[in-house]
Amino acid sequence: MSSISNSSENPNSEPPLSMNQPSSSNSIEMKRKIKNKKKKMKTKLRRKKKMKPPNWVELPEDIWFVILSKLTTIDIIENVQKVCMLFRKICKQPSMFKVIDMSLPRGYAFMELPYDLNAMTRFAVDRSNGGLVDIYMEYLCDDDTLVHIVERSKNLKHLRLAHYVYVSDEELIEAAKKLPMLEEVQIIICSFAEETVKAIGHACPTLTSFSLTGIGSKKQNYIFNDEALAISRSMPNLRHLQLIGNNMSNEGLKAILDGCPLLESLDLRACFHIDLSGDLGKRCERIKHLLYPDDSTADYGRDTCDDENYYSTPQQLSEEYDSDDSDMFGMYPEYLGFGDHEDLYLDFLDDLDDYSLHGEYFGGFPGF
Repeated sequence: MSSISNSSENPNSEPPLSMNQPSSSNSIEMKRKIKNKKKKMKTKLRRKKKMKPPNWVELPEDIWFVILSKLTTIDIIENVQKVCMLFRKICKQPSMFKVIDMSLPRGYAFMELPYDLNAMTRFAVDRSNGGLVDIYMEYLCDDDTLVHIVERSKNLKHLRLAHYVYVSDEELIEAAKKLPMLEEVQIIICSFAEETVKAIGHACPTLTSFSLTGIGSKKQNYIFNDEALAISRSMPNLRHLQLIGNNMSNEGLKAILDGCPLLESLDLRACFHIDLSGDLGKRCERIKHLLYPDDSTADYGRDTCDDENYYSTPQQLSEEYDSDDSDMFGMYPEYLGFGDHEDLYLDFLDDLDDYSLHGEYFGGFPGF
């Protein structure tokens, strides 16, 4: 008994270890693990700092080709090919110009362009080396450019003209006659005669897709079936037909359904003078892809209805567009964007006759 009590009262004796209290060896091991973890994190951070940003130029050429081909032809010629030697090499390949898209940059009026659109189009056609299959042109394209295209692009399958191009009916008909491979023609907000439409159909028996779009109106009671009749009498093999903003009535639509029995898609958006509530509507429902007059045109990207600028009488039209008595319809300062700057407007009129559509602007650019 005395020995037991003496040992318990010894001040130098160590207390027994608790079950939850870590041993000294465990504590050392934990500290070592924390230290190693911190070391690894520091190593990773150093490696990240040493890592160079990816060198995009090292991407394979075929990948760059796919990326750059998504841009417009104007972007490719004016900007992309000037970036580096690799881009220049890719942009000189004829295959880059199998599809030529001469869409104007957003926010540019054609009179503000720093280059000649026709000269650039002809240059792009030459670079295609005869491999052009699809071309889109708008605004300033003229007869000389169309002739240039036809002479060098016998394999052209898609011809798309938009926004009042400077192409005559005669040259468009001649072009159609010389392009036997044409499968698609788009005429977007242009003014060509119905006889031209009929001539295109007769000249291109392989034509399967045709677009003839305009700007419709619910307020104007103007019905015009001649274009629809021309299509029905000359394009029996059509599979796809787009007639946004056309002023035809049920008579014109019936003629199309009779004359184009192979139609798979028909776009009648903004065709406000047709009524599909009766038997004609039932015939249209047999077409696989049908767009109705009141369907949304949000994906079209252009104006389709002009009711906001509707003038019920010629007098109202004259008062709006010729208020200065100049007899220059559509040429007054506000219409051209000069606002109140009359001096700039007068300078523009002085230079208008001297402005050349066919001037070659590429003479100073290296490699052209």
